Amino acid sequence: MTAGNQVQGESALAHEYFKIYRDMLSDQRSLRALCDYQVFGRKRSQSVFTRWSVKHNWQERVRIWDVQRSREALSEVIIQRNKELIDFINEDFSIAKRAQNIAKQKLTELEESEELNAHQYRQIMMGYREAREFLKELIGIFEANFSSSRLCGQND
Repeated sequence: MTAGNQVQGESALAHEYFKIYRDMLSDQRSLRALCDYQVFGRKRSQSVFTRWSVKHNWQERVRIWDVQRSREALSEVIIQRNKELIDFINEDFSIAKRAQNIAKQKLTELEESEELNAHQYRQIMMGYREAREFLKELIGIFEANFSSSRLCGQND
C-alpha cells in the first residue's frame, strides 16, 4: 500500500482531502479538523470523511506515511552525524600527524646539534609517543582485542 498515492476507487476530491489529513501534524490530525478545509471550492462533512477514511484505509496509509517521514528524518540526522564524525576524526588525525612531524623535526634538529641533550631528547620522544598513541587510537589498528592473526586473515 502506498502512503501518498491515490488508491483505486478514491476520487480526486477524496484524495485531496486525504493529503490534507495526512500532512496535518499528528497531534492535530483529525477528521473533524478536515471540516475547516475547502477543496475544489467544496467542503465536506465529518461523516463523509469517516466514510472515505474507512473505504480508502486512511489510517493505515497515514501510519505508513508517518513511519516513512520518521525514517527519512532519522536517516538525514544519521548522515549529518556521520559527516560530523568523519570531519572530527579527520581533524584529530591532522593534528596528530602535525604533532608527530614536529617531534620528528625537533629530533632531527637535536641530532644535528653539537650538544646532545638527554632531557630534550626524552621530551621529544615523549611527545612523539603521545602523537603516535593518538594516531593509533584514531586508526584503531592496535586495539588489545585486535589480534595479529586477524590482520593476516587467519582465524583465531
